[in-house]
Amino acid sequence: MTQSDRAEAAVARLTDSAFAAAMAPFAISDHAHIAVAVSGGPDSIALLRLLQVWAVPRGIRLTALTVDHRLRAAAADEVRQVAQWCADLGIAHAALRWDEGAALIGVGRSPQAEARDARYRLMGAWCRAEGVAVLCLAHHADDQVETFLMRLARGSGVDGLAAMLPETTRHGVRLLRPLLQVSKDALRATCTALGQAWIEDPSNQNTAATRVRFRQARALLAAEGLDDTRLLRTVSHMQRAREALRRAVEALLLRICHWDDYGVARIELAGLVQAADDVGLRALASVLCTASGAVYAPRFERLERVYRALRNGPWRDATLHGCGIFRVGGDILICRETAAIVAETETEIVPGTEAVWDGRFEIALSPAAPTPVRIVAAGDWATAARAPQVARAARGSLPLVIDGAGPLCLAPFPDSLREDAKGAWDHKIVCRFHAASHVVELQPFPEM
Repeated sequence: MTQSDRAEAAVARLTDSAFAAAMAPFAISDHAHIAVAVSGGPDSIALLRLLQVWAVPRGIRLTALTVDHRLRAAAADEVRQVAQWCADLGIAHAALRWDEGAALIGVGRSPQAEARDARYRLMGAWCRAEGVAVLCLAHHADDQVETFLMRLARGSGVDGLAAMLPETTRHGVRLLRPLLQVSKDALRATCTALGQAWIEDPSNQNTAATRVRFRQARALLAAEGLDDTRLLRTVSHMQRAREALRRAVEALLLRICHWDDYGVARIELAGLVQAADDVGLRALASVLCTASGAVYAPRFERLERVYRALRNGPWRDATLHGCGIFRVGGDILICRETAAIVAETETEIVPGTEAVWDGRFEIALSPAAPTPVRIVAAGDWATAARAPQVARAARGSLPLVIDGAGPLCLAPFPDSLREDAKGAWDHKIVCRFHAASHVVELQPFPEM
């Protein structure tokens, strides 16, 4: 038995009752359908087994999602292995594939950030298509400590040092992390106690990866008194501070920020600049994220520069985080910058389905719709006549629906239907601005 095996054997498995207690704060309804991300590693396999025991008496349907990033030759075999384990357990399984990943092999840079974004995008799209509102993730206490240390090394403030939250929302799907207080060794011990095999990811030993280097440095820190328990206690303090700031920002935005149905925010400037800097900066970042459809906040240095100009002057209209920022009397107008909408946002929707376009608009197509459609940025097609209620700066960023004959209509404006499409397309398209009421964190470093 190796030293690692002996250490693992000395750690108790996570019990079913302890796991049920960890799940309780999420208040998931009985008979819901939930998903769990399963790579095949010991963390996600343990979560899968624990969730199954927890879900069955509650009548909760469980589906495991595995993403083949196509970054390693063995990935496809690993997906098949996870599918077989799920079949043996009687758990539904869906395999998702990121085809673009193959092109990143050997390009000379780490594809991990792109792979992570693709993973969340694919799993989120599956959840929305299947009507699943909850996705469980296997991030654990070791991940939390490593995230804290990485952000400390990069000079993060309260938001970054609060590390990962037990619950976040991404494009309408709740992301739950019930294992943040559970060690990796306890999860391995859980798999061992259940006789459950797992897959070892060779990238976890790659010392070129920043996270792996911090993982290996933790033993040195523990010898100096900075063990996981103390570090997790600091994370807890940071999370309480972040929550206090979040509530203050939310209250401020309710008072001073007003959204229309087309993704345009109007902020009362006096109310913004009278707030404490930490609150005002976060409020501005949150509006920018919602207006741009972005998941992460803008870089702090750029955000602070715009905020200082708003507060102290002189002011010139600016762009930041894919948005235009304009001064209109005593207000600030913030909307999506058309030029920042990349071609990759083009989205196809088939009859009877829906999609989130550019992270901003939920667009649904009736089952009776004549054909599939594509959604792109409207650009010059969005004239004042077709979008009369929309600020000029925002018109080009509206979603344009295209069928086989060309531009069909602006998704938020059914009256803009092309003449020859009227009748066949009446009441077939529903569009809603995906106005997130969330308050984003000021951290330039994406969560795991």
